[in-house]
Amino acid sequence: MIYGVFSDVHANYDALRTVLKHLHSFRPEGYLCCGDLVGYGPQPNECVELCFALPNFKCVIGNHDMSVLDRLPVAWFNSSAAEAIAFTIKTLSPKARSLLETMPLSLDFGDITLVHGSPRNPAEEYLLTGEQFLENADFWKTQVCFVGHSHVPLAMSRAGEKFPEITALRHGEKILLEPRTRYIFNPGSVGQPRDRNNRASCGIFDTEARTFEIFRLEYKVQKTQELMRRRGLSELLIERLGNGW
Repeated sequence: MIYGVFSDVHANYDALRTVLKHLHSFRPEGYLCCGDLVGYGPQPNECVELCFALPNFKCVIGNHDMSVLDRLPVAWFNSSAAEAIAFTIKTLSPKARSLLETMPLSLDFGDITLVHGSPRNPAEEYLLTGEQFLENADFWKTQVCFVGHSHVPLAMSRAGEKFPEITALRHGEKILLEPRTRYIFNPGSVGQPRDRNNRASCGIFDTEARTFEIFRLEYKVQKTQELMRRRGLSELLIERLGNGW
């Protein structure tokens, strides 16, 4: 089965449309999303509705999604993120809100686990190190776990008792899954990348070929920035969108 994989859309509709157009060319039979459909960006309703219209769409809830639904204190966030959450709460339609409310903290299906942050702390932990891989190992049982939250595309793997390997993923890089090896993949962020690269990030996971491939895609960043400015969102967030940080 071929899955389009993405995370951290953050209400960036132009970036999302660019990603989905690219993923559609692979004819995916389903889509996996690691949460944070909203927050930061200017078009939460459009993003939520477009995602939930995708065939066989599986999505877990992210920390920004949770805060908009009053499940995580706004005090958890910095001031710019908190302002964006307030904007999202004011802007969110009843339909979009009800769709967000259906998203679970984690999902397990086949040999795949899906969370936003980490298996042991789905909403809040940034999973970035080999030590964290080991600390999380008992909290998921499948071979593959997809995470988001850090906005950085990564592959983490562990074979047997070896210390986990960590690889920063670049455009076009494809990982072949090996037997008796466990993997954590982060597809990066659609709407707010944070690896000094402002191109939208996404991936393709092929369960038959046993491969995960990452893609970085150009979109109209300035168009999103202009809309954010018109809607009164933080200048800091607008600048970060441009520099990929």
